[in-house]
Amino acid sequence: MAKSTRSNLSILIVAIFFLVIIFRLFHLQIIKGEYYQEISRKNFIREAIIPSPRGLILDRNGKQIAYSRPVVNLYIKNADKSKFNEIKNNLSNYIKLDPSLKLMNQKSHSGIQRRLLKKDLSIDEIYLIEDLFKDVSNIELIVDYIRVYPYGESASHLTGHLTSNDKKDFMYGNLFSNRKGANGLEKFFDKTLTGNVGSKYLYVDSRGREVIGQEIEYDYESKDIEKGSNIQTTIDIELQKIIYDQFVTFNGAVIVSELKSGEILALVSKPGFDPNLFSQPISNSEWNKLKADKSKPFLNRAFLVSSPPGSIIKIITAVAGLEEEVVTPSTEYYCPGYTKVGNRNFRCWLKGGHGMQDVKKALISSCDVYFYKVGLNLGIKKYSSWLKKFGIGNSHDYLPFKQKSGVVPDKQFIDKYLNGKFYSGDMVNVAIGQGYLTLNVVQANKIISIIANDGEFVPYKLFDSTNQLNSKKLKIKSKNLRVIKDGLLGVVNDSNGTGFHARDDLLLAGKTGTAQVISKDSSNYGYGKYKNHGWFTAYYPFNDPRIAITVFAEHGDSGGRAGGPIIKKIVSYYKENYGEKSDELN
Repeated sequence: MAKSTRSNLSILIVAIFFLVIIFRLFHLQIIKGEYYQEISRKNFIREAIIPSPRGLILDRNGKQIAYSRPVVNLYIKNADKSKFNEIKNNLSNYIKLDPSLKLMNQKSHSGIQRRLLKKDLSIDEIYLIEDLFKDVSNIELIVDYIRVYPYGESASHLTGHLTSNDKKDFMYGNLFSNRKGANGLEKFFDKTLTGNVGSKYLYVDSRGREVIGQEIEYDYESKDIEKGSNIQTTIDIELQKIIYDQFVTFNGAVIVSELKSGEILALVSKPGFDPNLFSQPISNSEWNKLKADKSKPFLNRAFLVSSPPGSIIKIITAVAGLEEEVVTPSTEYYCPGYTKVGNRNFRCWLKGGHGMQDVKKALISSCDVYFYKVGLNLGIKKYSSWLKKFGIGNSHDYLPFKQKSGVVPDKQFIDKYLNGKFYSGDMVNVAIGQGYLTLNVVQANKIISIIANDGEFVPYKLFDSTNQLNSKKLKIKSKNLRVIKDGLLGVVNDSNGTGFHARDDLLLAGKTGTAQVISKDSSNYGYGKYKNHGWFTAYYPFNDPRIAITVFAEHGDSGGRAGGPIIKKIVSYYKENYGEKSDELN
């Protein structure tokens, strides 16, 4: 009986043991089978990408601002130091390689490793490689895509440039088409422009290295090549280039926008940089040269330079004075060439003065004394409120660029930075666009847009978007707007106007400005880096405004002299290319 019990117990133990094994096999094979099968696949199969081109960046007329050009590049793969040198020496007998090409003294990465030997091979070089080196398994010709920017520097801050994609480079080798957007539209639309790469599958050994010549048929999660989607902008790239070239020796920024739609026709920052340099790994010497450039070619002056606006701010000073009724259109002040504030004389830009001035005349002649008095009558509380109404101090965050929002010397600023003290001398400076007040080019363009559009501002538009913002209207009495507009027309077309350098068909209205970099009392005033900045903001045509234009000329000395010819060229181009839309422009 005991023997039978022990026998039954043994059978039970064995049965339980086999049941456990069967259950475990069921769990591994059936329940977790797909999971472990995937791990197994990845132990001997590696996905390799087939490059695909980025989408196009187009201007409003369909011209290519950025595109991807197919190239054939020569790579070496799975080569140790001796093999690398052997292949390199053999190849150099037939084609010219980069003399700085060396084997990297770094820990080799796992996976498929490729190093670029020569980019953009000619047809003859391709035939030569395929003929003489077809049996050398460590070299590989790959059709890749290199980003091309045909307008170079003129659109560089708009498009941005590419940079390395460490994750993709680590996985697939350093391919040009791996690169991703670093800034500008290339970064903002990186996912849209990148599209989908294709793929093929290769055998790899236990160390993750490609088993040469062992490409396999494998349908698991295969990917078709899909070109990136195109992006169409509102930019007129030919106008963009003309403006960039018109700067000649000056640096600065320009924006041209349509008043009714908000569409940006040109957005220029000079100097720019050559974005083509970043379509492939940039050399240390080129990178160091760009970084050391004192002109700061990577600085987007349209958004990231916030400067005192000079006399273009007199537009807001005049509007605020009229709307707050501290002056009327007929209010006159005498300008002897200066005004006394406390114990100090504040000079007008015209030595000897302008004589009797009303609002319109003061805008035309840009009389400082008149606007000193308007500013003092307003006070900083009311004046700062009007500055904010015109958008100063606020960024246009819906645009894909880093921005400086500028400075409005309101109560918060005064308390934080000036210990709550703001003197009459500070007020007169701010009223003519000097002192603590700063703005950028895009904000300055909003000022003239509001005036030209009878108080309405349509948010800027650089590309189609479902999130287009609604326009806003600033309430300004029509009689006051008429005075301001008449004054701005006179700035360009009156014999006493400061904007005569832009004069053409008597239909341009605007305001010039000169922003001091250093006090006039300094011995360095007006020289080199201490030369004044020049501003010119305008709209066209006067009777049926279509476009707003703002020019900032860094150290341009005078807005009229530096910006006038640029604006004149812009208007000429606009009439020639858009004039058929209105008999007034013919």
